[in-house]
Amino acid sequence: MEHKAPGLIITVSWRNMASWALLPLALVGAGIPVMLVSKTRALPWNHPIQALPAIFGIVALVFAFVVIRRLVNATQIEVTPEHLRISHGPLPWKRPVEVSSATIRRIEVRPYRWRYDGREVIHHHLWVVHRDGTETCLLERDATKEQSGYLCEEVQRVLGAGVENGDAQPQGGALQ
Repeated sequence: MEHKAPGLIITVSWRNMASWALLPLALVGAGIPVMLVSKTRALPWNHPIQALPAIFGIVALVFAFVVIRRLVNATQIEVTPEHLRISHGPLPWKRPVEVSSATIRRIEVRPYRWRYDGREVIHHHLWVVHRDGTETCLLERDATKEQSGYLCEEVQRVLGAGVENGDAQPQGGALQ
């Protein structure tokens, strides 16, 4: 978190242990099309089996992009008294979202529940509730209640008195 007059910049990395664990798999996956091309080189160009390297190549490239994106990308939330701006990069992902502070009713922390390996895991996401009832997720990374609560307080501090306190957690969260 970086305090920059007159606002705040919050940067959250997407990198986690799962990203590092998937990197070798992505590298092996990228090697499969190369191996298939070398094995099918003797076949005529219009033989149906020649489609396999292209299919595996496309799947491998998409998978490698997803893994590398998780290793290098970060979400940046820029908060000023006038607006909130959410962007992701350096690799392209979602388009940046800019929200005028005049449209924000409340900032709140919501629990997100899911099952992993037979146990329930809870992460806390930071949400903006707009005056017209629509909602925008500011941060959906693996944050604890304390981390998300602190970010919520800091964002509310920068935005000022026009934003309601969102400490009361709604029934939010999904159980998968």
